[in-house]
Amino acid sequence: MSSDVIELFDRLAGSYDEVLPFFREFGRQTADRLPLPAPGARLLDVGAGRGAVAHAARDRGYTVTATDAAPGMVDRLAATLDAHLMDAADLRFPDGTFDVVTAGLVIHILDDPASAVREARRVLKPGGLFAFTVPGPNPDGFAMTDRANELFAEFSAYLPPAGSMGVAFDESATLAAAGFTGVAETDLRVELTVPDAETLWRWFQTHGSRKFLDDLPAERRAEFRTRLLDDLNGRDRIVLRRAAWLFTGLA
Repeated sequence: MSSDVIELFDRLAGSYDEVLPFFREFGRQTADRLPLPAPGARLLDVGAGRGAVAHAARDRGYTVTATDAAPGMVDRLAATLDAHLMDAADLRFPDGTFDVVTAGLVIHILDDPASAVREARRVLKPGGLFAFTVPGPNPDGFAMTDRANELFAEFSAYLPPAGSMGVAFDESATLAAAGFTGVAETDLRVELTVPDAETLWRWFQTHGSRKFLDDLPAERRAEFRTRLLDDLNGRDRIVLRRAAWLFTGLA
């Protein structure tokens, strides 16, 4: 992960997942789809953020270790979890340490997703499970109720070269290339009522989308905000409805 992205998440650590419980809900759903742990089963959560997956997995009975590249996130994780400052592509654990590795909504923002996937396989025991989530297309019959993603797509034309973060990758192919078998995918869905338009705008500034907004020219950022708020204020009810895709593979 690049230094500017690490700096961003370090800066956002205090507000991340505080405006709306978005990542916590996806984290809970991710943990609920993991197998029930055998006694002493060890789980590593990579790019743990504020612990959305890690805390939910611990509540299910796993012995959890969490890592993140942002010091501010790790400082907060360390209050309740075994937490370490590490890059997802350079995990300082011996081969075959963990029964499960998870990564909640993080692989897609990395500069080299394939390296992180290979590292996950390396630290898994033979037969261990890797489970990670990424944003993706909406499942059939599940439509968004705001135009934010349309605006992100439109305004991407105004980003500087190498603006925003992450690179596109084929999740299933990347798992297979790293040696995972039994690759599968399923959708997860979150729907949160938002009290007002300003709350949703503030939410967009507390996680990865902040990098996109910061990288826009100031006048385009102001235009983005105006158009988003105009759309939201014209609605009787504001609902944040998003889907993510959970990919799994066996080491």
